[in-house]
Amino acid sequence: MGLITGPLRRRAKKRYAGAVPLREDDANSFGVESAGPWQVRGNGSLALTDDELLFAQWVPSRLLRIPRESILEVTTARAHLGKTTGRKLLKVTWTNEVGERDSIALWVKDLDGWLVALGAEGEAGAR
Repeated sequence: MGLITGPLRRRAKKRYAGAVPLREDDANSFGVESAGPWQVRGNGSLALTDDELLFAQWVPSRLLRIPRESILEVTTARAHLGKTTGRKLLKVTWTNEVGERDSIALWVKDLDGWLVALGAEGEAGAR
């Protein structure tokens, strides 16, 4: 598995080169709300810095930058954009660059750790 994901992970990290991650992990995106239900969803690298939450999707190669000061809410969900799962997802809601409310849901291995890192008080441990 590392033979396939290793080069993709390295390419994704180059997308946010120069940023100093406080926390970093692989994640699976269930999509960005403003892009609608027909977008390509998938795996990527999730990173949290002092200033931003970054998701570098592996295929297609793209980078989502969410300034931390624009984050409105960090919660969990079991569905996003019509796709459901039996596991809780990390859901981040923010104000995007055009001033509209937007969100992304991601499956991460350490959900509680991400909730704590993003300051979602009361969410960690509520699984």
